[in-house]
Amino acid sequence: MKRTVVWLAAVLLLSATQVRAAGSPPAVQWTKTFAGWGTASGRCVQQTADGGYIAVGRTFSRDSATRLAALLVKLDASGNTQWTKAIKAEGGMTAFSVVQTSDGGYVVAAATSDACLVRTDASGNELWRSYLANDFSTGARSLVRLGDTAFTAVVQRGLGDSAVILWRTDSGGNTRGTSKYSLIYGLGPTDEDLSLRRTSDGGYIIGTKTLLKVDSLGLQPSLKTLGSVMSANSVIQTSDGGYAATGAKLDYASIYLLRTNANRDSVWMGTYVPSQCSRGKWVEQTTGGGYIIAGTTRPSNQHDRVTLVKTLPDGSLDWTDTLFGGLGCCVRQTADGGYVVAGGSSGRLFVTKLAAEARKQR
Repeated sequence: MKRTVVWLAAVLLLSATQVRAAGSPPAVQWTKTFAGWGTASGRCVQQTADGGYIAVGRTFSRDSATRLAALLVKLDASGNTQWTKAIKAEGGMTAFSVVQTSDGGYVVAAATSDACLVRTDASGNELWRSYLANDFSTGARSLVRLGDTAFTAVVQRGLGDSAVILWRTDSGGNTRGTSKYSLIYGLGPTDEDLSLRRTSDGGYIIGTKTLLKVDSLGLQPSLKTLGSVMSANSVIQTSDGGYAATGAKLDYASIYLLRTNANRDSVWMGTYVPSQCSRGKWVEQTTGGGYIIAGTTRPSNQHDRVTLVKTLPDGSLDWTDTLFGGLGCCVRQTADGGYVVAGGSSGRLFVTKLAAEARKQR
């Protein structure tokens, strides 16, 4: 009997420690949804220079001759809609990534029948568009801005093709060069994305099922395979020069966070929120050195849920939050220390703002 009491006390103590270790998520300040032409979903959100937000994705209508269009939504800092734009193309268009330019306008990476970049002014009016044609591309998936002079996008080739293209343009969308890379592995299911970020040496890190590092001209490719995962939907360089990636594991059973050193050798991998179908879609390093992940989970025999995972710098769980039904595609830390999330829910593009985290007692 005495042993039973001691064992029970130990279990209760362990449980209490685990509850304290996983903190509470910050409060939701507001959520805005947009239907576009009829239904819509979001893929990327970014805080803008005026403190507001720009979100992009796609909108669909069965009653339109052009049924699928890129959707751009501009919000002020309080979530009030300033404008929305639908950008059309023959065969339809989906926007995957957006960056703001120094004059307050935007460049959108999109998929049509070819990879496409669209440049707009600060009000979302189109200024130019550029296509990467005749290379069997299915869309520009991720985009970075190079000062005021150029843009670079990573492009997915046709389904089943185990290659990607790095597409470099000048500020007018004129192609400055392309580089094609074979990846050994295919790109995985069509709902998995490509990721492109600049690195501290001026090059790029590209996430697919692999971690591909290239220099500023797209040369000197160095490929690291990730045998335990299906995809690296999002990869970033960390403050110490290493890398962090999230995506889907081979069994889709949990959201993962992979931390590597500068050579892209694995240091640790954390797994979070196990479910029937889990995958991370976006990762950012936070001001405290931890990580925030946006993704999707599917509890047994239920629908997909928008899920956030916040970790400490060592990968241990800080908190998780399940917002509502749908797909979580992007999360950014905001200037006030909170977070903004975008994705799709109930046929709508959503943007959700979370407050800054409460200061934790150490």
